[in-house]
Amino acid sequence: MKVLFIQPFSNVTGSNHLPVGFLYISAYMLAHSKHEIKIIDLRAKRTPIESKTNEILQWKPDIVGITGLSIEWSGIKHVTKVIRELLGKNIPIVAGGAHATCFSKLVMKDTSVDYIVKNEGERTFLALVNALGKGEDVQNIKGIVYRKNGAIVDTGQCEFIEDIDEIPFPAYHLLDMEVYFDNPRFHTSMNIHNRVMPILSARGCPFQCKFCVRILGYKFRTRSAENVLAEIDWLVKTYNVRELHIEDDAFNTNMKRAKNIMQGIIDRDYHLSIILSTGIRGDLVDQELIDVFKKAGVFRIGYGVETTHPRIQNMIKKELDFDKLEKSILMANRAGISTNGFFIIGFPTETEQEMMATINYALKSKLATAVFSILKLFPGTALAEEYLTYDPDFNDDFTFSFDSPIMPNHSAISDKRLMQLRRFAFIRFYFNPSRIWRIFRTTPNKKNLITRNLNIVLSLIFKGTAKY
Repeated sequence: MKVLFIQPFSNVTGSNHLPVGFLYISAYMLAHSKHEIKIIDLRAKRTPIESKTNEILQWKPDIVGITGLSIEWSGIKHVTKVIRELLGKNIPIVAGGAHATCFSKLVMKDTSVDYIVKNEGERTFLALVNALGKGEDVQNIKGIVYRKNGAIVDTGQCEFIEDIDEIPFPAYHLLDMEVYFDNPRFHTSMNIHNRVMPILSARGCPFQCKFCVRILGYKFRTRSAENVLAEIDWLVKTYNVRELHIEDDAFNTNMKRAKNIMQGIIDRDYHLSIILSTGIRGDLVDQELIDVFKKAGVFRIGYGVETTHPRIQNMIKKELDFDKLEKSILMANRAGISTNGFFIIGFPTETEQEMMATINYALKSKLATAVFSILKLFPGTALAEEYLTYDPDFNDDFTFSFDSPIMPNHSAISDKRLMQLRRFAFIRFYFNPSRIWRIFRTTPNKKNLITRNLNIVLSLIFKGTAKY
């Protein structure tokens, strides 16, 4: 079977993040089958799908896979429409990833997608392709949604891969990597080097935060330190990588393992720059961990704070130890590591006073930077099960943006006031002389700080939204 993967882009973000999900699935399929694979990444250069039609027709795929984040929803719909018109109804179209997993009903209703692969995709997608290639029934494949006699069938939860060391490294050879090194815009614009790559050392998260989409499960499944370090060796030697962005949900859940990985990087003397971009668990940090972070090249750490009000913390089961968090931020500051806090306002029933408690905490903190987002209720999360009482029907990318209050607001204040508080938070946080100095002092790449991040902050303040 000839498999074509297509990654669309978003109208509300400038990210050109590598299609890591497709790269892992491709590597797994190449290791366990003889299927041919091609990846078209429209996100890399914001390329219209229409410019790729001749290339697609010449390759003659037997099956097409499409993925995308929720903020790429319009792209998912448009690419699906173009592919269906181009290849006809006999070529199966499969959607996967976080958006297709959470919004499976919406995807099946608003597109001509034939199958959805939910959650972890390696085994499930390979099983689906094998079955379709042989003309077999797919009803026994766990982890898919499909159409049958006009009805939508969900086969239930797939089994997650327990030993994720068995998954090959991403199939980067299927892409022109120099495109991404030209101007990388991943989770952050704080990168020092252009030769930067993402790395996932684990899957899943053991914490029970009720707002979080957990498509990779609640069990923290780790790669061995040796396996992670082998990938780093490969990235450095094959692609001359100078910077890593670690994108685990909670890299430091197992502190001993985190320290071992960092020590392995130190021992290799690669002089890498490292960002813990998606956030660590702030109350699972000690001085030894900060020390090895610094020696290994970590220059920026994200902290998932979310909310500081006790009632909201209890409601969402965040259960963060703020004394330990504050010590962690101080230790990072003393080490000269830039710190970023992720905050959320607009939780169900949250009052203005409770939101201000979170904002005031951020203002008084020693964080270098902060992001204030508006809560989104995604189907499948515990909060959505309590408060999202209907099937959502959303049509554009901005609906899913954390800059937008458009998705149903279940807080105690209006959409307008929610946006006002968010703007207030950004203004008060960044228009502070000590904060400006802390940002300047802990940001190695002064050029990016001015040309990228200043524009982002100003856009958030004056427009309420920004392209990251």
